[in-house]
Amino acid sequence: MPMSEVCRRLGEQRGKAIRLVAYPLEAPGPFGLWLNTPSADYILYQAETTPAHQQHIIAHELGHLLAGHSSDESDDAVWQRLLPDIPPDVIRRALRRTNYDTDQEREAENVATLLLERAAAITAAMRPGRSSRARRAQRALGDDREWL
Repeated sequence: MPMSEVCRRLGEQRGKAIRLVAYPLEAPGPFGLWLNTPSADYILYQAETTPAHQQHIIAHELGHLLAGHSSDESDDAVWQRLLPDIPPDVIRRALRRTNYDTDQEREAENVATLLLERAAAITAAMRPGRSSRARRAQRALGDDREWL
């Protein structure tokens, strides 16, 4: 299951859309950003990387969202440089990902790992002609009709 589907389901459950935006983020710099606005959450991810890396970036930013993390207000200048078209008062919370030196980054990375593993298990279990082993794994993981 792609992270876009995870975002769609989670957005429905939360009552607030999660929009994914491929964006040519400067390198070196963050690979992904989570922007929390009044109308929707936005996950910007590096447009110029592999699809697998993009999925990981999205899962990591979802980790921040699910854990309720907040950003350092000293990052405001970074956001204005990276995203000059978004008025500062529209963005209530933003996080950027550059390393795993903080508890928040490690927690988001752990959530990303769990999300990607669960999404892969659901994808494998939904394939036609799946093996008995895959069916057993699906039963063990639970109903795939939940948000994830």
